[in-house]
Formats: sequence, C-alpha cells, structure tokens
Amino acid sequence: MTTLPRVDSEDLTAYFDDATSIAQVIYRGPMTASLTIRAYQWIAQITGVIGVEAIHGAVFDFRAVTNFESYTLSTVMRESKKANMKFDFSHVPVALLVGSGLQEQMVRVALKVSPQDFRKRLVRSQEEALAFIDEWHGQNAPSG
Repeated sequence: MTTLPRVDSEDLTAYFDDATSIAQVIYRGPMTASLTIRAYQWIAQITGVIGVEAIHGAVFDFRAVTNFESYTLSTVMRESKKANMKFDFSHVPVALLVGSGLQEQMVRVALKVSPQDFRKRLVRSQEEALAFIDEWHGQNAPSG
C-alpha cells in the first residue's frame, strides 16, 4: 500500500483518511495566502498519487482560524482554478466546516469566487460534513 503525503504543522494538518476516502484539511491561526497554497499543493500531491476517482470527498475545517488575511481570497481563486484545470474534481463534494460568524462570512465569500460551488457546502460539525458528502453522492450518482 502506498503511503500518502501528510502535512502536520502548527497551522495546517492535511491527511487522506483511507477508511472513508475523504481528504481532511484543518487550518489553524491566521488564514494566509501561503497557507492556502500549501493546502492546494498537498491536494495536488495526493491526487497525483491516488487519482481523483479515489477521493470520495473533502472536509476543510476552518474552526481554528483566527482571522483571514486580505490576499487569501485572490489566492483561493487562483489556486482553485489551477487545481480544477489539472484535475476534474466535479464528482468530489467539499464540506467547509466553520464555527463562528466571521469564519462563515469569509468562507461564504470564498465560495462565491471559486468554481463549482454546487458541490460545496458550509457545515457546522464533522458529522454534518460527512452526512453532506454521502447525501451529495446519493443525489449525484452517475446514471447508467
């Protein structure tokens, strides 16, 4: 079995859960452009190893984010566009986990600037995130 890349740092934890086939990204502290880039680089790394078809969903956890730096939104837009040009993530639902009103506002704005928002949802718990991913697949299963 292939050992997948993992990130464990003060401001970012990112790993692929083999049991659920879900990518988990946990942000901590200030949300910066460089933090966003590191998360997208990790996503590209694991996708290059296992293939996009193996990813059942992704959970981005913003609950420990303390503030959002001004350049973060333009970085999200650019990195999201690059990732979606390289890989077809159209079948990968994304749960965006928030805990505060500020986090919700900032993530909601980021949702508006990133493509394919139909497969993304703001959620308030890990359980709600996993339920959304399963529900999304139930409603968007390939026909035939």
